[in-house]
Amino acid sequence: MIRAVLGGTFDPVHAGHVAMARHLLAHGLADVVHVVPNWRSPWRDAPVADPVARLAMCRIAFTGVPEAVVETCEIDGGRPAWTVDTLGVLAAAHAGDRLRLVVGGDHLASFDRWRDATRILELADLVVLERSGLSPAQAPPWLAGHLVVAPPFDHPVSASAVRAMLAQGADPGDALPPGVAAYIATHALYRAG
Repeated sequence: MIRAVLGGTFDPVHAGHVAMARHLLAHGLADVVHVVPNWRSPWRDAPVADPVARLAMCRIAFTGVPEAVVETCEIDGGRPAWTVDTLGVLAAAHAGDRLRLVVGGDHLASFDRWRDATRILELADLVVLERSGLSPAQAPPWLAGHLVVAPPFDHPVSASAVRAMLAQGADPGDALPPGVAAYIATHALYRAG
């Protein structure tokens, strides 16, 4: 079985995330997509929504994708987690299955700076999503043999744009999966001031 690992802050999870999972499944790049919201990225500022809210939104967003499994391993840790550690947990839980880590083409040039990049490649191949003209063709040679290139995928929604709309009181419309907007409204998330 092929298991794709789609990690991120999901602050908030949006329609593009769900479309990405469906894209991977529709093109036979995964049998299961493990959605892994992080507690906090080691590389970014703290998310706006707390981990419990982001986990709840992911569960709501992926309800209609039976092949998607929302994982709690990073949030349960209560601290920033490294990709290599998360892959180790998933590899142990699904021994014998193939893991594929979903990355954007823009991450390839700096992949050698990821914590224990060599170990990551021992645990998983990289599924590369080409977006906005970014191409795996410029991937460093040492990644050869570890790349699975997905058919082009570009979705116009971004979490930062959705947060900006919500902060201004605008309706993000179909940028959010069904149920996520209601959760955000009920919990007064992303409001300015």
